[in-house]
Amino acid sequence: MATGFNLEDFKAKFKGGARQNLFLFNPMFPQSVSTGMNTDEMQYLVRATSLPETTSEEVLVNWQGYDFKMAGKYTFTDFTCTFNVDMNSKIIHAFDKWMNHIHNVTTNEYKAPNEYMADQYLKLLGYTGNVISEYKLFSAWPKTMGAITLDYATSDVAQFDVTFSYQYHTITSSQTGGANS
Repeated sequence: MATGFNLEDFKAKFKGGARQNLFLFNPMFPQSVSTGMNTDEMQYLVRATSLPETTSEEVLVNWQGYDFKMAGKYTFTDFTCTFNVDMNSKIIHAFDKWMNHIHNVTTNEYKAPNEYMADQYLKLLGYTGNVISEYKLFSAWPKTMGAITLDYATSDVAQFDVTFSYQYHTITSSQTGGANS
């Protein structure tokens, strides 16, 4: 038997949700890349990002003349983060060093994957700053360092995107509860 919607029940049960502005991303660089910047400083230059996307590919199997859909392999899409540029543009130089470390264009030298990949951690926070979910991106590296728009018509802080490629991610949840704890 279906029950009707009750606004008071909804308000009593829904205590609020996770907020888009409560997150923490502190980019981790490989040990072999010297950035000249404290990585704790970088977390304050993060402007925006999104939680990584996962797709389960569809596989069609012919069964007695019909297409039967089944889940296939997982695909993990790239992860993009927008950074504000600091006064000395250290953040730009840090990512440029990392990308140059992967493939040095002047010497045409490539590094082994274990020398340029680093695990990344993205945390979704509750109202009090506690971690409610943590995404761990395994073996990530910067795939793209986006353009920085410069414009005389605005006084906004310059920003740029870094797109990371990675192998896969896992999600862990806080043991102490949801967004309100």
